[in-house]
Amino acid sequence: MDNASLLRTLKERAARNRAKAESEQVLFKYVVFLVGEQSYALPADRVHEISFDNELYYVPFLPSYVRGYANRHGQPYTVLDIRMLFEKSALDSSTLLILNVANDQLALLITDVDEIVKLPAEAAHPLASEEESARYFAHSITVKEREVFVINVETLLLRLERDVERI
Repeated sequence: MDNASLLRTLKERAARNRAKAESEQVLFKYVVFLVGEQSYALPADRVHEISFDNELYYVPFLPSYVRGYANRHGQPYTVLDIRMLFEKSALDSSTLLILNVANDQLALLITDVDEIVKLPAEAAHPLASEEESARYFAHSITVKEREVFVINVETLLLRLERDVERI
């Protein structure tokens, strides 16, 4: 085999390997949603369902970001308003993202679901901020040329648990 044939064979093999690696690339699915005008995301496996036109039942003596409870299929779900938590401004909505959380029934009050996207692992960007609010986010992703923060559900649960214990 001459050098030209050998180089051509190596290039073809490298192209096949790249194509195979790209086809086997692991993709992560995210639910991108709006809270007011702000976009956030959650890994799709953390979302159980999207529920519209929910009636919220106010419960006194809870932190201001706990808007109350919603009845879903006979079960009470604690409803968190992350806009109230982050911006100190209540969200006027009745749409809920019911979360898939072990041993808890939790929902986020949202404006609307924007889209569901599949992204490769390298699309996730670590957060380097030392700000207090950064701990509520696992990382960020780029969706349609905009940076979207991915909410860390565990941190929300810890905050809720800590705040309720103080009451």
